[in-house]
Amino acid sequence: MTDPLRVLVIGPGAAGASDALRFEALVPELARHAVELVSWTPGDPATEESPFEALEAVVGWSDAVVLRRHYRTWHACLGCRFRTPDTAEAKSHGSGAGHPIVLAPYFGIRPLVGLLEAEPSILGTRAIVYDTDDDFFSADLPAGAEDVLERDLIERILGLADLVTTTTPVLAERLAPHTRAPVRVIRNALDPGWYEAGRPDGPADAPGNPRVVYHGVPVRSRDYDVARPAVDAVAREITTLRRVWLGGDALQLAGAVDEVRPWVSGLPAFAAALVAARPDIGLAPLRDTPYNRARSELHWLEYALAGAPTIVSGLDGPGPYDVVRDGVDGLVARSRADWERHLRSFATSRDLRSQITARARERVLTEYTVAARAFEWADAYRWASEHAGVGRARTAASAR
Repeated sequence: MTDPLRVLVIGPGAAGASDALRFEALVPELARHAVELVSWTPGDPATEESPFEALEAVVGWSDAVVLRRHYRTWHACLGCRFRTPDTAEAKSHGSGAGHPIVLAPYFGIRPLVGLLEAEPSILGTRAIVYDTDDDFFSADLPAGAEDVLERDLIERILGLADLVTTTTPVLAERLAPHTRAPVRVIRNALDPGWYEAGRPDGPADAPGNPRVVYHGVPVRSRDYDVARPAVDAVAREITTLRRVWLGGDALQLAGAVDEVRPWVSGLPAFAAALVAARPDIGLAPLRDTPYNRARSELHWLEYALAGAPTIVSGLDGPGPYDVVRDGVDGLVARSRADWERHLRSFATSRDLRSQITARARERVLTEYTVAARAFEWADAYRWASEHAGVGRARTAASAR
């Protein structure tokens, strides 16, 4: 019988969709592999009588400690571009300038990491795992982006890590120069039950045939623009085609799509919302940028379980949709002509849509479910716990 392993995630395991996918959603399946995973968010160490002892008590429960992909630790002024990781400085600026200040929800992470660096004995024989699905070191990120502001913290965490886990080979290659720890790729996964629970009964009541669906927050309009000219052209030819955006801004998208549905947070709720949008065709366009090349294939997985075939962007070099087999379980578009051709093919052939969807769904159910992925996570956490201190020792040796 496998000995139980206790894994502590620093910060909420469901802070965002990516965190929920890689932590919260795994809890029941990891338990079947004798791994107990819990989350804990540190408070402000300045309010603790003994932050050392408080942290030591929490960490003492675990066999491995996981630091998440991203923590917003810089306080932001809403009246100007002022940013600082120092709470007192942020409050002073706000009162002096008369500007409203938004305090970062995870400002306690920076002093916590500093404590782990200064007092490695807190960890004892426990491992540190760092997980991310974003390329925070990408050259195309704007200078003021939150991801860029947190680079120094991420580099410090990478220096502490005994194992780094990430979503794609591209991102693994990007992270490797920043850490002495091994980097392991563990793909994203979904629970098919979320989509079945959200499937409405009865005949379709949503207008349009076919319904071409894209989902993403408003900032993703830059990616949608890759496919939009083709979508608009085909919509002019096939007047029954309906363009649907799940999670967009109705004012911003006026004229660009026919239907805007609100963003829904939470994995099961979002899955239900995507199914309720009744997609006949799913779109996964991406601008060809260094940051986007390191993204995962998540959109393809989601559309497959929602019952739609996907048209994905093929990039100039390795990218997130390299896993899609063109013409088998999705269609890959590398130009506007490709986007138009693929959209016409799907829009005019229900049989083609059904065939591609069936093969994509079969593959997702085989390779990309939470149940299938839990073994990889359990193995990663056990490996890390058995090699605790290796990454930190390598980092220390390289600094000498």
